[in-house]
Amino acid sequence: MRSRRPAATSRRCPRRPGEDLVHTLLNAASDHALLLRRDGTVLACNRSMAAIFHLDPGQLAGERIYDFFPLETARKWAESVDRALDGQDCRLEENLIPGLDLETRMHRVTGADGEPDRVAVFSRDVTARKAAERERTRLASAIEQTADAVIVYDENMRVEFINQSFEALTGYSLKDVRGCEPSTFYVGPEQRRCLEEIMDCLARGDIWTGRVSNTCKDNKVIRCEKTLAPIRGKGGSILGYVSVWRDVTEVEILERQLRRAQKMEALGTLAGGIAHDFNNILAPIVLLADIGLCRLPEGDPLRSVFERILKATKRAGDLVRQILGLSRRHESDHPMPVRLATILEECLKLLRPTLPSTIAISLELETKRDVVLADPSQIHQMVINLCTNAAWAMRGSGGALELRVTERDVPKGGDRSFPCVAPGPHVLLSVRDTGHGIDAEHMEHIFEPFFTTRGDGSGTGLGLAVVQNIVDQLRGGVRVRSKPGSGTCFEILLPRSEATAQAIPELSPVPLLEATDGGRILVVDDEVEILDACTMGLTALGYEVTACSRGEEALSLFRDAPHGFDLALTDATMPGMTGPDLVRELLKIEPHLPIILASGHSDLVSREKAWKLGALEYLDKPYGMDQLVVLVRRLLGRGRRSGGEGA
Repeated sequence: MRSRRPAATSRRCPRRPGEDLVHTLLNAASDHALLLRRDGTVLACNRSMAAIFHLDPGQLAGERIYDFFPLETARKWAESVDRALDGQDCRLEENLIPGLDLETRMHRVTGADGEPDRVAVFSRDVTARKAAERERTRLASAIEQTADAVIVYDENMRVEFINQSFEALTGYSLKDVRGCEPSTFYVGPEQRRCLEEIMDCLARGDIWTGRVSNTCKDNKVIRCEKTLAPIRGKGGSILGYVSVWRDVTEVEILERQLRRAQKMEALGTLAGGIAHDFNNILAPIVLLADIGLCRLPEGDPLRSVFERILKATKRAGDLVRQILGLSRRHESDHPMPVRLATILEECLKLLRPTLPSTIAISLELETKRDVVLADPSQIHQMVINLCTNAAWAMRGSGGALELRVTERDVPKGGDRSFPCVAPGPHVLLSVRDTGHGIDAEHMEHIFEPFFTTRGDGSGTGLGLAVVQNIVDQLRGGVRVRSKPGSGTCFEILLPRSEATAQAIPELSPVPLLEATDGGRILVVDDEVEILDACTMGLTALGYEVTACSRGEEALSLFRDAPHGFDLALTDATMPGMTGPDLVRELLKIEPHLPIILASGHSDLVSREKAWKLGALEYLDKPYGMDQLVVLVRRLLGRGRRSGGEGA
């Protein structure tokens, strides 16, 4: 805008009668006001209009207003003045000077002869209003584009606005919910209780923050972390309410998995601490029961007593192994490529004779590409646990147990049903039953260790926890679908292997404990009962046994007579010199000494670590005499060490 101060000799227009009144009215107007001729000459103006041009009203009068404007603005004003004199409505929005937005209206003024010869111009300062509109536009754009779902209610708590994220999250459009109450999104008793809590908080004038469940348009239930707050005007009056929702459904799944992993880790630490001592207690019971059973003739009534003892100790040992299976790792697992169908068929052979005839069992193999990389015993244990749980759910009434193997490719974006499974080809195992189903309140806890719904005391609460742990170790995923009265379906997704499946090795038959060719054995264990049981059993079979309760004592004896022993059996965890340390020292003296390393569970040793140390065999406690003798015979059968006979 051009601004110029007129010369002192500037022409003045003679005032018409009543123009003093015009000046008075113009100055009283709240807007910037001008009175113009058709050619743009200023007849009169108020002080606020003259101030825009940094002039007094008297200095602006008589000047052509167009001379103060840029050419384009002057042209628009001239056209608007002409239209106004022709009786048309004229409105302009312009920025005459930086930072000043004006809304201008022009009206024709009729002269004494009845002809329109002047134009009244009123310009209103709308700078603040424009700034507020721009601010509202930015705010609305930000709300519309934010990733969080936003819903705005009026003062009566009825929906006024929702953004695109809210529509994408819930499936509701603004047309669907405009004017609706919040109860539209809260379905069922539990959600309604949460809504009552929210409304009570808002009634106190507070802001509510928390996590709740909400039901979408398609009846899908989501978990949302949300904030709901009143919108206050001047004086604190409530103009409405705003609620911001963030979908945390998958976050809560990951949080539950993290909590479960933390529980598993804590349980693993506890299990590792007690397993060694518990297995040391079981070990002499198993060994002595084996010895007693072997010394009794066939038909002796006491044989059933020892058989029950062995059965009970086996059950106790299995329980310890299940607990250990929940720890951070399972060191005894030996993964190999195996067909899932082969293991399922073996499991069903074992299950069919033990399950009631009222339960129909079926196996559907919809693919032959079902090779997974796993320890067969892991898969066997997982399937048996799932099937026995399913059978228990159908006890009494009977039903159907269906196992199905199919393929599934997980896309690069992942699978929402199995959020932790990596993309790629997988094998899907489904185990479905028609039992009583699982209540919603129990669903969240079914994989927790020691959680069980069996009121008869028959459940340990470890079965599904073991399943979850095995699936996690195999980098797979597990999903459960169940409704009370409609049965349950467990789906296990495991990575598919492209390797050729290997044959599962069969267990060798248990040999009879009979006399042997003998040999000299050094037995080392800090548990006196285990030491005595091993000595008794091996001596009865013709072996010459030297027993030591400490590693230092055994090493001293061996140093004194390095060729006086054909084999050594040592515990892993002992005070002072540990089993691994003893193995290293013995092999330094005699590198060809056959050594068996035994452990009731220790972080210091595993089967693989035992082999790396130089021990030829490894035994998990509690072991029976038959297991021990098999290894001893195998190692001694390789031939006496050179120099052994003359020692």
